[in-house]
Amino acid sequence: MMYLKNVIPTILFCTCLYSQINIDLIKIINLPVNIANNDFQSTNFSVSQTGFYLLDSETRQIALFSNNGAVVFAGGYGIDNDAFIDPIDILSSKLRVWVIDRTENKLIEFDHKLNFIRTIEFDLIYPEFSGIDDWGNILLLSKQEQMIFKTNPQIESFDEFIDLSILNHVNNCIADMYVASDGTLGIFTSCNNSIKLFNRLGKMEKIFPIKDSDGTFLIKISDQWFVINTAGQITSIRYNEKVELPTEQTILDVAQMDGLLYILFSDKIWVIDVTME
Repeated sequence: MMYLKNVIPTILFCTCLYSQINIDLIKIINLPVNIANNDFQSTNFSVSQTGFYLLDSETRQIALFSNNGAVVFAGGYGIDNDAFIDPIDILSSKLRVWVIDRTENKLIEFDHKLNFIRTIEFDLIYPEFSGIDDWGNILLLSKQEQMIFKTNPQIESFDEFIDLSILNHVNNCIADMYVASDGTLGIFTSCNNSIKLFNRLGKMEKIFPIKDSDGTFLIKISDQWFVINTAGQITSIRYNEKVELPTEQTILDVAQMDGLLYILFSDKIWVIDVTME
């Protein structure tokens, strides 16, 4: 990636006598003007080995910002095969990209260059959250159905995976869901500020309370789970340790790849190494 800036010196924050969160800001990636301008405003993104896939849910467009600096657009208003009505997320895995269209209950699939491949329809579940693991299994969370559905990499059908109706204080309070690369799953509930963790088979294994958190994003980096808010506060769910990122911009979305945290702003992406000691 020749357009990347040089490595930035480590920034270290510590808020605990027994454990600490170490933050190493590795790269700042400036987004091209045609992605960072007013005509395209990123709301979600996905990180892959080929580059960054960005979604503007308002204009219903997606963009690829490739590793060689090229920019490709797809989607938008209209009736073409690659058009969306209510896109809520963009996922990528194994040289494939998917846009989740909530109102239409569809997945629109592209190749890694954003060439349209196919549209996959599923039952009327109107999902609010989605995720994908390293094997290509896609999960959709529907508050209406009080269920998390899962499909295999071939996307043959979406099957019931986790019944949310049997969990207390979950369905009406879900703030975020995250599917980790290893297939484990986390649900962040805002009513009681807790994180429920599930193994890759859908069995709930742990519950962590989160104190004094106004978190928006849940994410797993390496073997640690964190909650991040739009102002840049990172909270470790295991130790309830907090750290503030030195940013004055609003965080739009977060992602991870190869154990690094990627943070999306309106005009740039930060690449950060987050560790616990």
